[in-house]
Amino acid sequence: MSPMNKPKHLKPGDRIALIAPSSPVDEDKLIQAIDSVKFLGLRPVLFPSATMTHGYLSGPDWIRAADVNHAFENPDIDGVFCLRGGYGVTRILNSIDFEMISKNPKLFIGYSDITALHTALNQRSNLMTLHSPMPFRGWRSLDPVTLKSLTDHLFSSIPAGLTPSIAGEAIETIYPGTATGPMIGGNLSLLVATLGTPYEIHTKNKILFIEEVDEKNYKIDRGLTSLSLAGKFSECNGIILCTWADCGDPDLSPEKNLTLHQIFEEVVKPFCKPTINNFRAGHVYPQITIPMGSKTKLDATKGTVAFLESATQ
Repeated sequence: MSPMNKPKHLKPGDRIALIAPSSPVDEDKLIQAIDSVKFLGLRPVLFPSATMTHGYLSGPDWIRAADVNHAFENPDIDGVFCLRGGYGVTRILNSIDFEMISKNPKLFIGYSDITALHTALNQRSNLMTLHSPMPFRGWRSLDPVTLKSLTDHLFSSIPAGLTPSIAGEAIETIYPGTATGPMIGGNLSLLVATLGTPYEIHTKNKILFIEEVDEKNYKIDRGLTSLSLAGKFSECNGIILCTWADCGDPDLSPEKNLTLHQIFEEVVKPFCKPTINNFRAGHVYPQITIPMGSKTKLDATKGTVAFLESATQ
């Protein structure tokens, strides 16, 4: 496999393409996103999808795909920030020019539905990317841990090293041991949705991280089981179960349900890979920015994660 492409880290004044490859952004959230970029000393450049709506999508497929391609191709753009997730990335994957992007590496950020694009860029363009907060959230109001994690990865090429512990959020060891490998993964629904496609995630010898939001326990069970049947747990070196925001079954009696802990014990633990739960990444704050494709060390016994490599140069 060829070496990973590392984009240049950002500097004040850099021009940032704001794109919406999935769902549309409300006007107030768009204003907040523009302010977020300016807050970090960067210059926002709105691409067409940022201000469009096509049902539950932020414009027709061809426009959203064109925005991705043009953002990377344009020499005046220094970084590509996704405004939000939602739904829609999988519809444009076949229209992305991955070869062109591999020749024009730029810092790319997002999470949730953007998982499918992270995976595709990582595997098709060998591009390191950042699984991180998106600007519509309002970066002026970010907690210190989230803001530092984000800016450290955006503006520096120094490896972040050991990730910070979050007060009141203990890391749970599912299976002890240590593992090292490139970090890949993202939202469970998107990892499952791309199984059997050319954009299916490759986990061999890698550290796989998974997060989810607003799902019932049996759907999380089903998603994790799908990954297990596809060999994703048997091939990886280690597993980081992140956060499960607003997941659960409040209307279901305990005797008719399985807890997330039981699901992890029954579906993931039997693979005997170093595994932790409650790493703070995903649809939560504080949120740790993850350099996707970078060499990472997981110590599941101690419950620590260290990024040994930067996603930028």
